[in-house]
Amino acid sequence: MLGDERLLYDFIISLYALSLLFVFSDLVQPNRQGRRLGLLFLVAVWILQTVFFSWKVFDQYPALAGNDSLLFYSWALVTVTLVIKRLYRMDFIVFAGNLLGFAFLASHLFIAPTESSPLTEPLLSELVFIHAIMAFFAYVLFSLSTVCAALYLIGNYLLKRKRWNWTLRRLPSLGTLQLFAYRLNMIGVPLLMLALVLGLIWAHEKVEGGFWYDPKIFGSFLVLVAYGVYLYQRVVRGWNGQRLAWWSLLSFATIVVNYIISNAGLSFHQWL
Repeated sequence: MLGDERLLYDFIISLYALSLLFVFSDLVQPNRQGRRLGLLFLVAVWILQTVFFSWKVFDQYPALAGNDSLLFYSWALVTVTLVIKRLYRMDFIVFAGNLLGFAFLASHLFIAPTESSPLTEPLLSELVFIHAIMAFFAYVLFSLSTVCAALYLIGNYLLKRKRWNWTLRRLPSLGTLQLFAYRLNMIGVPLLMLALVLGLIWAHEKVEGGFWYDPKIFGSFLVLVAYGVYLYQRVVRGWNGQRLAWWSLLSFATIVVNYIISNAGLSFHQWL
């Protein structure tokens, strides 16, 4: 059963992450298909959690002992947010609640209840692996967004000076570059957010309280804040054009700083 549990753990986490990504994308840019997919994945997560928790109740009573309470708390959050979604359609509350639910679910799935459990090390290893994969994908998306921003600035410069050369003709339109950069950041921000949640859970188990003093942690949150501000300026304040492109380049500088910290011997991340 341990192998089956491990597969179920990975599957639930993957579905939950996909649900949060689609819900977040719908919040930033209304999309009916994305909204439906987010709800579909969230319902699937609730069904799998219900099945797993029911097995815990009947096979390992009391099921709410120790870390099992985290599973119930996550299940309860998903249940309540689904009700809110159905009755009130408060999407921001649904997203925030399920982000918290994801954190508690990851805590239950990846933090072993006892030191003797044979799943402890494999699951913690999987946790840091998923954390790293999500973070890398987020940084890749941010990097591509920066490329789009740089191309936007180049295209805008050539257009203003009416330099109709081969470079300008081969560039995508300014509107396309700006939209593509925005969508890449829209996906990258929640990916990094989820990666940080998993990373903090892993660090709490391996490094205990000392990880809060790690400069890499501050650097990662700085990256998240920088790109979060990008989305805020784009969606709420209506920024566009050069100002948003320059902010994208500035935000990418936080990734460079974070990378330098990781490789300068200042962080425990160098041993990962």
